[in-house]
Amino acid sequence: MKTKTEFDKEKEKSAKMKALRRELEVELEEQLSATQLERDPSIEVLQIDANQELTPERAKQVVEALLFAASKPLTIAELRRVIRGFTPKQIEEFIAALKEEYLAQNRGFEILEIAGGYEMATKREFAPWVMRIELQKKVRQATQSALETLAILAYKQPITRAEIEALRGVDVSGVINTLMERGFVKIVGKKEVLGRPFLYGTSEKFLEHFGLNALKDLPSIEEIQTIVNQSIKREELLGTTQMVPNENAVPDAAATPGEAVGAEAPGEVASQSEDGAGQASATPATEEEQNREPE
Repeated sequence: MKTKTEFDKEKEKSAKMKALRRELEVELEEQLSATQLERDPSIEVLQIDANQELTPERAKQVVEALLFAASKPLTIAELRRVIRGFTPKQIEEFIAALKEEYLAQNRGFEILEIAGGYEMATKREFAPWVMRIELQKKVRQATQSALETLAILAYKQPITRAEIEALRGVDVSGVINTLMERGFVKIVGKKEVLGRPFLYGTSEKFLEHFGLNALKDLPSIEEIQTIVNQSIKREELLGTTQMVPNENAVPDAAATPGEAVGAEAPGEVASQSEDGAGQASATPATEEEQNREPE
């Protein structure tokens, strides 16, 4: 059995190792953050020295920016690792000053002390308006998810939930339950495989809602593809003008010197033939046609 002295030594050793590990973690975090910022081309960083000496007013602004950008409550220790040269008491004073400013200005948000840290949040009195925008977002997501699931089910039925999830790449159990509650989907049997999962299909309400007499009246995949392609022509979206000159293009022998093949004369309008080949129309474009935005 260990003596009290041995126990104290082990406890002290454990505390030292814990402190050393934490110190290494902090240093590693700083090094990784700097390396990531240097290597990631998608992150644009202003050339500002984060180690520069801050005035108290500037430090308070930094605390406000950190609380605003954080996705979770920040502790005083976490703030100190970013804002060096200030004591925990000073940082607490910055937060208290920000609270007083928000209260005096009657702002719609405040700083709360949560889980041992500080977090910027909207005031409770504005919860109904915040909930409205959140509900709108959830309704849009749910509607899109339901339509995607219903489309797969309509064309692939009878189909199991696992097969729908394999096509969508996400869990659809909640969506299927919602569609069943609203009467668009029903269980039509069980698949004769291991576990015998339910097979789902569309209901009569689905046909009624979408104005169909039978499932055979659903547009084919080819028809849908044609509709999508005709809704906006590729050449109208991308344009026919060559934006980047081709340096390797061989000039036409019949072209006049200094004139590249396919170059349009001033006032000419580029047209597209049915086979996709570009042709130049000799009809001069009016000023109204030249200034008209593509539809």
